[in-house]
Amino acid sequence: MNKMDINMMTQTAPDDDKPKGIVGFIRRAAIFAAPLVVIVGGGLLLAVMIATGPKAKEKGEPPHAPAVQFAVAHARPTTVSINVQGEARPRVEATLAAQVAGRIVWASPKFAEGGSFTEGEVMARIDAADYQLAVVRARAQVAQAQEGLTREEAEGELARQDWQALGRGDPPPLAVREPQLAQARAQLASAEAALRSAELDLNRASIRAPFTGRVRERRANVGDYVGPGSPVAVMFSTDTMEIRVPLTDADLASMRLPVGFTASGANQGPEAHVTSVTGGRIQAWEGRLVRTEASVDARTRLVYGVVEVRDPFGARHTTPLAPGMFVQTRLEGSNRETLVAAPRSALKRNEFVYVVTPQNTIDVRQVRAAQTTADEVLFREGLADGERVVVSVLTSPRQGMEVTPIDREGGTAQQPAAAQPPAQQNLDIRP
Repeated sequence: MNKMDINMMTQTAPDDDKPKGIVGFIRRAAIFAAPLVVIVGGGLLLAVMIATGPKAKEKGEPPHAPAVQFAVAHARPTTVSINVQGEARPRVEATLAAQVAGRIVWASPKFAEGGSFTEGEVMARIDAADYQLAVVRARAQVAQAQEGLTREEAEGELARQDWQALGRGDPPPLAVREPQLAQARAQLASAEAALRSAELDLNRASIRAPFTGRVRERRANVGDYVGPGSPVAVMFSTDTMEIRVPLTDADLASMRLPVGFTASGANQGPEAHVTSVTGGRIQAWEGRLVRTEASVDARTRLVYGVVEVRDPFGARHTTPLAPGMFVQTRLEGSNRETLVAAPRSALKRNEFVYVVTPQNTIDVRQVRAAQTTADEVLFREGLADGERVVVSVLTSPRQGMEVTPIDREGGTAQQPAAAQPPAQQNLDIRP
């Protein structure tokens, strides 16, 4: 085979492998149309499935109203009371101090921590020798001044008689020794004042109790030298003990007490029942709220009241109410009044109640509780006797919302007779 034949075979071989005519065109069209066919087929299949699938049926009934548990509010005569805590402290507490200088030479057996004493009782004595001598000197000066005054009075009377014997009319003051008489009287008054001062210092050498009470702290003993104003003891009165208790604005409203209240004969404060656990036993004392402070604490926004317990160390108490004791105090309202009681769970967010109306709808009311305990809440206004209040959880309450009331035993509630609700501002509550 020559060279020319080989070249001709090489040029004609590729043309024999390619498809020719209509067959090649169909093959190429099928390659490009296959993805489009798959997409269209899938869409048609999905449309058939949606068209032939089950359809949701429309309900002909409206949605059921949510079920709520309720309780019936009842009105009853009640005395409002609140529980507060406080620390007992004496109404009168003083630091006993010496009024004269000297060394303590004697002390009473009662002059000790916890010692009991009465008003005017001698607690200690200071060495009084110097003050006794001062009294003696003062008395001598008084005697001298009295003698000088007597002499001047006699000489003045003689001078007056001599002047009248001369018959010259009224004598001048100097002639009858009136200036000398006035000086003698002044000297006597000064001597008597010095005597009273010396006697007073002598009396002050005996340190006496200013009131009836107990010794809290002793600061001086026999042999100690004290000066005027030196403290020798801290003591407190036992006639009355005070308890300073914190009161919120709600407490004041519940007890109907103003800021700056002071008890008087016609307007006595609420009774106070004071208790404390001492020696494993509950001890009780009776007192009364006598005043509230006339200012509001800027940090706590509280007003402090003062409860007085009289004769806390008296024999009628098995245990005295001592200073520093932490006590529980229950304040009782002065008047008995009719309040509406409802379960504690009826008060929502501490300011709302949801009342179920006779039409089984919700009436949202904003109220203010007169008293709240662990079990119930009492209202002066905002809720009427016999009304039904929601005691279960109600999600997204709205004014006029329809509900299905259920009593606490789980039965369907009967609609009560329509009650006239008190005038309240209707509110929509949405969390």
